[in-house]
Amino acid sequence: MSAQRKSFEEMAAGLDELAMVPTEVLADWVTARGKCLWETTFGEPPEWTCEADADRELAHRLCSGCPVRGECLEFELRIAGERTLGVWGGLNTDDRLALHKVWASRRRDEVAELPEDDEEGERS
Repeated sequence: MSAQRKSFEEMAAGLDELAMVPTEVLADWVTARGKCLWETTFGEPPEWTCEADADRELAHRLCSGCPVRGECLEFELRIAGERTLGVWGGLNTDDRLALHKVWASRRRDEVAELPEDDEEGERS
């Protein structure tokens, strides 16, 4: 396994604790506490270049120290998936697309491991 793939595996594993948080709650957390929203609202908006390395550096700087970085990343992976654009959770589009593949695979595996409902709708 490549070092980059291992890094995405570790990131996806770190998001597992957010799997059961409702999407609406994640949206509220990110919009209320997201450092990028505060900096964009009360300061100068970031200047994205659409160049992978430059945007990766800007994302790292902008998202550094953000209290909802994981929640932001989880939210974007859920709502945009493979259609993701921009910078969310400190990752640029290319990195998030690579992470999404690993994240989606983990979630499929987690769903497959859930106990099946019995006839009365209760988990066994």
